[in-house]
Amino acid sequence: MEDQAFRTDLAEIAAQRFRRGEIDRRSLLKLLGALGLVPLIGSDKAFADAKELVLVNWGGEPSKVLQKVMGDTFTAETGVKVTVDGSGPSAGKIRAMVESGAVVWDVCDSGPGSAIIMGNQGVATPIDYSIVDKSKVIDGFTWEYGVANYMYSYVLCCNTQMLKETPKTWADVWNVKDFPGKRTFRKSVRGMLETAAMAMGAKPQEVYDFLKDEKGIKAAIAKFHELREHIIVWSSGSASQDLFLQNEVAIGCIWSTRAQLLRDQMPAGGFSVTFNEGVLSPGAWVVPKNNPAGAELAMKFIAHTQDPKLQVEWLKLIGSGPANPAAAAMVPDELKAWDPSSPEHMATQTVYNDDWYAKNQVKAEELYIDALIN
Repeated sequence: MEDQAFRTDLAEIAAQRFRRGEIDRRSLLKLLGALGLVPLIGSDKAFADAKELVLVNWGGEPSKVLQKVMGDTFTAETGVKVTVDGSGPSAGKIRAMVESGAVVWDVCDSGPGSAIIMGNQGVATPIDYSIVDKSKVIDGFTWEYGVANYMYSYVLCCNTQMLKETPKTWADVWNVKDFPGKRTFRKSVRGMLETAAMAMGAKPQEVYDFLKDEKGIKAAIAKFHELREHIIVWSSGSASQDLFLQNEVAIGCIWSTRAQLLRDQMPAGGFSVTFNEGVLSPGAWVVPKNNPAGAELAMKFIAHTQDPKLQVEWLKLIGSGPANPAAAAMVPDELKAWDPSSPEHMATQTVYNDDWYAKNQVKAEELYIDALIN
């Protein structure tokens, strides 16, 4: 209790210094983040007057790329300073900020699922499609409270040094006789049951029809139970990468962004990836209600990020595919094989269904973890 009170007092001192102009908004956010008190500071007029836009994502290298590709170019175009906070835009944290009147973020690098949840909770601002151009987004990836900013996929990867033949489908992955070795799947149901459905014969466009009821979900869970002695789970992107680098697994379902890194880290010809039967998933820009810089500036930033040239640069640096269909023609030949959202790759993948997860994730997660671990 004493420590919490002291940290709160430090936050109040920092806020006073900000209002007096002694520290800037970036310094304030860093101080509050270090104290674990970011949600405690109010989003009053002083923040809106700061002429700064604060973005939030999940940290690491993507924060640097977001700053360079989207943030710095927006500053050059508008004069508005852009800061990236890598502490993670969880829906729960955003809701707490909005409900306490303490919003410090302007634009969140989130997902459509969170956009749907926050919209239903009344803590997100509707996307203004008079500023954000729907025609600059692949069909099906705009929502009332979110708009796609990039694409990534869950893909089938192989350490070809450990295999005589390379599996090409999820049915092959479940064939441990012809394709021996450990497999890795995510320690979360998201993007995973789809692979089991396809292993049982569902075509990419039929996956969620297969999983539409308890019978289909339990069949997919049973498929993982069947394979569990051959599975090592990953709980972070870096962990999935390490499993391949350390030759602990021969086959896996990992994010395409990590697969692109492994392409450069594994011995030449020692690593293969296929987007066939992949699970395509979009990221999404979400604007918290009452964001400090104002909704209009947030929407103008989102519109700026729709530039196809910027999205191709993002693909080059971090492996996330463009959300703007016009970018496909600009992707260099050497990157086309790694673009999750290319027309060719989209034709062979299923699209992650957030509505299905909103309805089924809690129960499916419990069954999935039980099948893998217990």
